[in-house]
Amino acid sequence: MLRAQKSKSELSATGLRFGIAAARYNPELADSLVENCLATLEAAGADLRRSQVIRVPGSFEVTVAAAKLAKSSRYDCVIGLGVLLQGETSHAEHIAGAVAHGLTDIAIITGVPTVFGIVTANTLRQARVRCLGKTYNRGREAARTAIEMARTWTNL
Repeated sequence: MLRAQKSKSELSATGLRFGIAAARYNPELADSLVENCLATLEAAGADLRRSQVIRVPGSFEVTVAAAKLAKSSRYDCVIGLGVLLQGETSHAEHIAGAVAHGLTDIAIITGVPTVFGIVTANTLRQARVRCLGKTYNRGREAARTAIEMARTWTNL
């Protein structure tokens, strides 16, 4: 018999392992993403000793580190974190697209779900709201998505 999935998943990270590839560029913002992501995973029951954070220079390098984490087969989900601010050129758009495609490819090729936690903002103010905000924080959102994806994959 076909059963409908519940619209809201259980956010328990107990027993799950997470690999996090995080950019160092824009450190005030990027560090906050990592801190909020880890705090959310831990609050949901993840044992952070079983997870790993790899810091890389910028968002473009997140994909390579995420691939290494996913290929290790040690993690239930891999999270990419970083901050891209739109400048006067289209550079940030190219980086964001490459990382989005790269993380998607990693998930398809390795079978390990990946989460795109790269903040793409037009202004520093927008980035601060998404990275430093108490109400809305992309680090917390990435962690919640990772938990849900890891649970979904373990139940398939």
